[in-house]
Amino acid sequence: MRRVLVPAVVLVLAAGCGGGGVTPLRWAGSVCAALKPWRDRISGLNAQAAREMTAAKTPSETRDNLLRLFAGARQASEQARVKVVAAGVPGVDGGRTIADRFAGSVAGVRDAYGKAHDTVQGLPLTPAKKFYDAVTAAIGTLNKEYAAAGLDTTRLASAELRKDFNEAPACTSG
Repeated sequence: MRRVLVPAVVLVLAAGCGGGGVTPLRWAGSVCAALKPWRDRISGLNAQAAREMTAAKTPSETRDNLLRLFAGARQASEQARVKVVAAGVPGVDGGRTIADRFAGSVAGVRDAYGKAHDTVQGLPLTPAKKFYDAVTAAIGTLNKEYAAAGLDTTRLASAELRKDFNEAPACTSG
């Protein structure tokens, strides 16, 4: 039994150590399929929050609306990150680094929303002006951290992946 088990473990370990990865076109499509619903969800949450913020009359209502936005965006970002990781590693030079950067970028956005959530949750509601000033600062920080974590498929080191992001059906559809 031990002889059968050892080669099986070696095969499993070897399969996880590079070996070509996912075809670049398939990887790009999987990443786009993960990111499109995420972007749509973030847009929807922002639109909902904008409507709710217009109706908010108190710091408490404002805080509750923002907390829902930030929690939803954090959750959507984590779901997208998991899907990006599940896409695997593209079979190009530096594929592991590229895959890790994509997952890291989405994790950075997730963390930015989490930080904004925790910051706003911890703010005292009075005096109201101080609360709103602190919310403005928290959103400014969120915007900076979101931008810093951004994904830009046009700046990939792999020309093949840049091409595949322009050609994969999941990346080019509506």
